[in-house]
Amino acid sequence: MKVSINWLKELVDLNISAEELVKLLPLRTIGTKEATEDFIELDMKGYNRADLLSLRGVALEVTAITDSAVKFIETKDNEYIFSQQNLPKLNVEVKDPKLAPVYCLVKIENLKVEDSNKDWVKKLSDSGFRSINNIADVTNLVMLEYGQPLHAFDSGLIDADASDNKKIIVRTAKAQEQIITLDNKTRTLNSDDLLITDPKKAVGIAGVMGGKNSEISDNTQAIFLEAAIFDPAALRKTSTKLGLTSEASKRFYHGLTKIRLFQALNQAIKMYQNLGGKLTAITIIDHFEQVQKRVLLTQQKVNSLIGVDIPEDKIADYLIRLGFTLDQFEKGVWGVTAPYWRLDIQIEEDLIEEVARMYGYEKIPAKSLPGEAPKSIDQSQFNLTYNLKNTLVELGLTEVNTYPYYSTKTLETLGFSGKNLNNLVKVTNPISAETQYLRQNLWPNLIEIISKNLKQGFLDLAIFELGKIYFIDEKQQIFENYSLAIALLNGGNNPTKELFAIFNKLNQKLSLNIKVEAKKATGADLGLFHPSRFVQLISDDKLLGKLAEVHQRLTDKFGISNRIAVLEVGINLLN
Repeated sequence: MKVSINWLKELVDLNISAEELVKLLPLRTIGTKEATEDFIELDMKGYNRADLLSLRGVALEVTAITDSAVKFIETKDNEYIFSQQNLPKLNVEVKDPKLAPVYCLVKIENLKVEDSNKDWVKKLSDSGFRSINNIADVTNLVMLEYGQPLHAFDSGLIDADASDNKKIIVRTAKAQEQIITLDNKTRTLNSDDLLITDPKKAVGIAGVMGGKNSEISDNTQAIFLEAAIFDPAALRKTSTKLGLTSEASKRFYHGLTKIRLFQALNQAIKMYQNLGGKLTAITIIDHFEQVQKRVLLTQQKVNSLIGVDIPEDKIADYLIRLGFTLDQFEKGVWGVTAPYWRLDIQIEEDLIEEVARMYGYEKIPAKSLPGEAPKSIDQSQFNLTYNLKNTLVELGLTEVNTYPYYSTKTLETLGFSGKNLNNLVKVTNPISAETQYLRQNLWPNLIEIISKNLKQGFLDLAIFELGKIYFIDEKQQIFENYSLAIALLNGGNNPTKELFAIFNKLNQKLSLNIKVEAKKATGADLGLFHPSRFVQLISDDKLLGKLAEVHQRLTDKFGISNRIAVLEVGINLLN
């Protein structure tokens, strides 16, 4: 938003210089992107202040932060030109009031298209707009001052209905309906895009851009002037889909008010009358209820959040200067009503932000936080996991990640059935039969990975996984631990030898202090591993895991004829 400095001075009796204002704005209101002797460009990116998209909104803000005086008086309802005349109505139909809650259309006749005067051209230029002609320039000048987009159609290019009456219809588009917009591009629309049409054709995309077929030209003598409030969400969807963002659509996005709409419409009619135009008809369709937000504010909350004791009278003064109305319920407690132009005010914290910026963020002193600093989180397991992964990758292994379940094939292969399944953690609401039971070990899932890779022709595999495993005790309490598993297949008759070498390097490099205890597989291990190619991994007399060759009977069930060595250790036991 480029703010013309000369135009701003027409609206505000500024008691500081423009240079001082440029320095003050980022401290009190909004950042600036550029400042020249002609304009100040506000940085509106990510900012939700709809009022700052109008010169009048900026003027009210500037008067508040500089304690200057505003020069303009807002027009009252009974002072609008169109409310003082008994005018005929135009033929307008709004198909869906939710998409266009306010739609106003006036007819202005006896116009003559000419170049705009130098004052208008200068205001537009300083605001980043180019002058088109006096008829089109009125809509842009009014939008810049009031923040309300307007659009002028050449009424001579609007078709009539069966009764031979000119008619404007606000409706959604037909599927694949097309319109050539003012930028000479053909736009293809969907059924949720809102259009302005006559009985035969579309003449504009509501709130985004007008149609080429109703454009003001040198031959224009009468116009239909549109002022409306459209649904911001629907308009944004259309604008985004078409990749078409205009100055008008930006203002519709941020939200509009009926008060500014009628003020803008009134001002535009006045400007056209000064050009010799005559107001001959008007239609206002209004389904919009403008409600000013009322929020409870307490001095205690203000001072608590800001961290400074701001006196009660100062809080009230700041908000009144910004246009808020205060009703004091008791000492330090107010009911605050936001001015109609501040659509961004919704909660108490919004009001506190207003007080803080008016007080001055730069005046708020730094304070040490009360209490003790939180103790550092134990990162030992995270660091161990990180080092394990890096070292194993350096040793030539590939990390894999499997689901935390046993597949039905693995359950069957491991001999889990009937009562044995009670030893596993069962998911209450599994998404399929394959996700019913959580894994107790990682290495069986790695065997499945190797089986799939063998079918793809890979004969030399060394993979590892770091992940959670799950246990259930006699009291049906569930526990989870972190585990490391490695599976290795090298085409040889004794892959445990290579895996043992990898383990020794890992043990030495990370100083894990894991000892090996040669022991024959017994009990449950006897059916899973080779009886003699089996060792236990121990640290401080704690059993961490095992390194072994998988039993041939088990690999056969996976469809694997090769010998496979596996290792699995509990990471949590290493800490």
